[in-house]
Parts: sequence; C-alpha cells; structure tokens
Amino acid sequence: MEDSKLPVTLLSGFLGAGKSTLLRHILETKHGDGAFKCAVLVNDMAELNIDQKVIESTGLIQSDEVISMQNGCVCCSLSGELKDQIVKICDKGSFDYMVIEASGVSEPAAIAALFEDCDDDHDHSEHATVALGDVARLDTIVTVVDSAEFLQNLDLMANPGKEKYPKLLVEQVEYSNVVLLNKIDLVDEGQLNEVKEKISLLNNTAKLVTCENSNVDIADVIGTRLFNSHDFDLSRFVEQFKNEAPKSCCKASVARGESPCCKRARTHDSGKSQVVVPSKKLQKTRHGESYEITSFIYRARRPFVPHLFFMNFVDKFFLCLEDDEEEEDIEVDEDEDIAMDEVEGKDQEDKKVDEVDPRKKLQEEGAKKKTARIESMGGVLRMKGYMWTSNSHDIMGYISTAGNVVRIESAGTWTVLDENAWEGTEAEKSKLRKDWVAPYGDRRQELVFIGQDLKHKAIQDILDSCLLTDDQMAMGIDGWKATLGDTLLNG
Repeated sequence: MEDSKLPVTLLSGFLGAGKSTLLRHILETKHGDGAFKCAVLVNDMAELNIDQKVIESTGLIQSDEVISMQNGCVCCSLSGELKDQIVKICDKGSFDYMVIEASGVSEPAAIAALFEDCDDDHDHSEHATVALGDVARLDTIVTVVDSAEFLQNLDLMANPGKEKYPKLLVEQVEYSNVVLLNKIDLVDEGQLNEVKEKISLLNNTAKLVTCENSNVDIADVIGTRLFNSHDFDLSRFVEQFKNEAPKSCCKASVARGESPCCKRARTHDSGKSQVVVPSKKLQKTRHGESYEITSFIYRARRPFVPHLFFMNFVDKFFLCLEDDEEEEDIEVDEDEDIAMDEVEGKDQEDKKVDEVDPRKKLQEEGAKKKTARIESMGGVLRMKGYMWTSNSHDIMGYISTAGNVVRIESAGTWTVLDENAWEGTEAEKSKLRKDWVAPYGDRRQELVFIGQDLKHKAIQDILDSCLLTDDQMAMGIDGWKATLGDTLLNG
C-alpha cells in the first residue's frame, strides 16, 4: 500500500539558505530522465512567488507541473490548500514524485503532520475528502542550512519582527532527516566543525551533507525513505539517558529494592529535584570532546511557583516575547489618507529614530541577559521540556529556548486527566500511565538542557528556588489556589 503512494521530499530551511538552488539542482540533474516524473510545489510568504517564476523560466519543467502557493505559508494558513493540491496531483496519476519547497518561515513539523493518518475514533469513510496520508507519503525532510550564517542566526538578538527566528531555525534542524550544510566555501574548517557539532547536538540522527551552491548527490535527498514520524519526539532525546544495559551491580541494587547504582551515580538529587547526566557508556561524540558540549535532564515532582519561576529564571535570563497580536483593519477615507501622508512627511526623521530605538533597546537587553545567563548557567544552546506550575495545575506547560528567546505555551492537559488512562484498555492505560508518580500522576518538570560548559548544579539550584517548599506542598491543591492563585479562577 505504501508503495502506491506518491513520495514527497520537503525542502525546508531558513531564509536565503539555498532551497531554491537545491530545487533547481534536483531538476537539472533529473532533466531528461523519463523515469522521473516530478511535480513541484513552491511556497512563498509574499504575494508574488518569485521562486516559482524562476523555476518556470529555466525550462526544466512544464508550467503545468509547477504549483505556486503564495501570500501565505503551507504549514499554517495554506495547509488546507496544500492538501487539496497534492490530492489533485495524485488523482492525475501522471507523476511518480513530488518536491515541495516550503517558505523560509515554514515549520516542517507542521507540514509533516498533514501526512499523518487520522487517529480520531470514527468511521474514516465519513471524511468528506480524501486524506492526504491515503495518497501520498513523506519520503524525506531536507533542511538547508547557511553555514556562514548559522551560528549568528542561532544567537540572534531578538529584534522586532525577528524574535521567532532562533526558535524556527532550531526546529527546522531538529525536524529533518537530512541537513545540508550549504555555502561551506564561506567558512573556514574550524567554523564548519563548530556548525557540524551544534547541528549534531540538535539532531544526532540526521544525515549531514556538506556542499557549495546546494550541489549534492540527488540520492541524498530524493527517494531515501528516511522519514519516520516517530523519530521526532522529545522522548528521543530523553531515552538516551535510559538506554544502558544494567550491570550486575545494578541488578543487585534492584534486587534489594533500590534504584540501579550506576544510575544513582549520574543522578544528582537535591531533595527537591534530580539532575540526570548521560551515561558515560554512551558512545563518545566529537562535540563533547572538542567543544565541551554537554546535556542533562532536570526533573522534579513538585510545581513551580509562577512568580518565582519568571523572576528567578525566565525574565532573568531570557527575553520572553508575546505572540504578535493580530492587526486590526482600519478604514480611512481619502482626505484622512492625504492628511496622514502630510504628517508622515513632516515627521519622517522622528519616525526613523522611533523605529531604531526599540530594536536597540531589545538588543541591549538581550546582550545583558546573555551575559547573565553564561555567568550563572554556562552556554545554554537549547532548553526544552514539560513544566508544571501551581496556578495551572491541570495544564501541561511546554517551554523552549533558542538563543536569547524563550517561549512558553500549553501542550494540552496532563495524561492523568485522560479518560482512557482510567477506563481504556490495559494497553492504553499502560501507555498513558508510564510517567505517573503518585499522587499527581504525570505532572512534573522534565527539562532538557543542551549547551557548552553547562553548570548543572547552579541550574538545579536556580530552578529548585522556584519550586514549592515542603510547607507549600503540604497545603495541597486547594491551598495553592488560595495562596498562589489559579489561572482559571483569577484569569
């Protein structure tokens, strides 16, 4: 059944990394190959899709084989249209492959989700339209990286309109099967090695390919069958802290009702939390030896006090920026429009100053927080994971950082509130309860830290200072709501 589905390669990557050049290289290389009948979908955020016009102008592909999707993004606003277009192509039956060039601000994970089977418990024949996963399969996700700009973009100071760039850049690398390190002619060997190490740290399963001008072996990006949605999960990183065969001494410890002794040796328990460092038995990586890049997991089974967590950690070391609010359309008549133009002309110089000041202020603030972060915690490259706060007891929080920017959002509710965890099949209950610890189920802090010269003891102390005290824990949920507030009750 899978072989009958149209295979798709998704080209992802930051703005200007070389995706369009790679697409042209694929088409040039395959041009004249009658066995390779490829449809192309080009997405551009702008109203005018320049990339699509360039591809058509090459003569490498017929115009009816190029689908243009502009003025939006295929991972969000155009996702429905993307599905419809691919289904239409599959219905034609005239293509045996498809390449999607996503816009530079697209999230590959969101696009990949469109190919997933529907998990809802209902008769799937009820779907009004054909599901994308029924006719097409994601074959490979390729992320193109500008080697010369990667490190600078990763640590980009948050500017108005650019605050999400570091997070997006990291997610594009994390959610890929193949990472193309492009423009290597613009960096020296030391810089290239540093880029390789940091990318391997973000995604140690992706295939790294170095190139100039996006010139690669087509077999590395077409028909690889590398994509597997189960490979992309926070648990993939967490599992490396667990996957070690128990030694005889550990078996003896377990037999005595104790935790494995070797795991205890790499677990730093403060009484409030545990920091777990990777096993020394794991295969050595060059990034660990050459750049002192390390990682660890912070775990706790008590909630954060919200104001302490923001004061002692989030606001102290990162820029926490709100999502851009939707702009309201404002209608003005022609006279008002002319008047506004006159005012703008008179105050143009003042406005230029106003435009610069907020950016400069954020840059300065970001620089200060970076200095404080390095002094207190070491070089945190990436932090992500699940968090539990006392004022939103039932909501699973998800926190992630990239560069100076931190983002906190809801990941839904904890599995302890899932009906199937209580009344489902034994298999369902076992799966949903795997992270439970009485009395609060899977509510927890589970934060992954990745970086250089990380001070895990200092980070543990900082985060422990944000946790509820023993006296507060003894109050219970009602006591927390009464003394620390509740987002549902207090707004």
